[in-house]
Amino acid sequence: MNVQSLFEKASSCYGCLSELKTTESRRRHPPEEDEDRLDVKNPFQKDKSKLLLSKAYRVLWKKTQVFSIPESPLTRTRMTHVMEVVGNCITASELLGLNTDLVEAAAIGHDIGHVPYGHPGEEWMKNNLEGLAGFCHEKMGVVTAQKIERAGRGLNLTWHTLEAMMCHSGNMAREGMSQEAWLLNYMDKITYLFHDYNDIFNVERANYPKPPELEKVVNSFGSNQRERTNATIAGLVIESAQEGKVSFRHSELGQRFQHLRALMYKVYYRVTKQDVGKLMKPAYDFLKEQDIGDPSLLLALSTDGDVLSISRKDNVNSHDFKLSTVFEIVPRLEKIYQRHGKIDLCNPDLDTW
Repeated sequence: MNVQSLFEKASSCYGCLSELKTTESRRRHPPEEDEDRLDVKNPFQKDKSKLLLSKAYRVLWKKTQVFSIPESPLTRTRMTHVMEVVGNCITASELLGLNTDLVEAAAIGHDIGHVPYGHPGEEWMKNNLEGLAGFCHEKMGVVTAQKIERAGRGLNLTWHTLEAMMCHSGNMAREGMSQEAWLLNYMDKITYLFHDYNDIFNVERANYPKPPELEKVVNSFGSNQRERTNATIAGLVIESAQEGKVSFRHSELGQRFQHLRALMYKVYYRVTKQDVGKLMKPAYDFLKEQDIGDPSLLLALSTDGDVLSISRKDNVNSHDFKLSTVFEIVPRLEKIYQRHGKIDLCNPDLDTW
């Protein structure tokens, strides 16, 4: 693959989807009911500010990307993953001519619904807690933004930002969503596959043995993470220009990327073999015994450290809980329930306004 030729071809496609750019959106509550009343004309710039200042965003550095509570500060957490998705979304959106502010806002917020211990923690909650059969972090992110933040008042984000946040992964993507939502959907995968490869196989970090086929396929995208990511973004831009919409499935490079994803998922299940139930269940049981609010909600809002601290102590007392991150929400629960009643963690509530 001639990387320079690929970059030049992608650059020649600059602005190819500008006619599909999202230009406006709506908010659930009118401006006079919003805490942020300073007049910012660009609605998606305002969404970015709201998300960057949110508690849900602030705690992402304490949540798992691949490795839980990593020792190396260079190993990705959920926060650093989000930062890299934002950076890559900006590049791709500018090349395509889409609404960069919208895709950037959605990228900032796309993982605020993640629970402790990443996807294994999410699966445990979904499979073991009553009423959570339809639970997923994509829905929880929208629930958090609308019903948990600001003591239940919510962030009052635009509908398009919330939709893109919810639809950033394959199981929630839907026909008719904005091109910016589709872009985030692809950029999330492109970003995490290459940076997770970097963390898992880096000699100074996890140093996991490299499967030969996976190494060969990864190296076909470039010699290092930045080159691989940029080559993939270029491939997405070129295919999108040809398809007339955001797309990265039909070209040779797009299909090769899908093959890479399949190979990486075989690795994920090996390097994250952990019984998160041994941590999540004691934490859930403790939160339930406290009888201060829905334990499922409190568990979902906890960090890895919160769960670890509670589950590893033989004698947990209220003082220990007060040291947790999630304890800060307890004084706000009454107001949250007054506004919304019992929070349905599986209902993003986007289709009723």
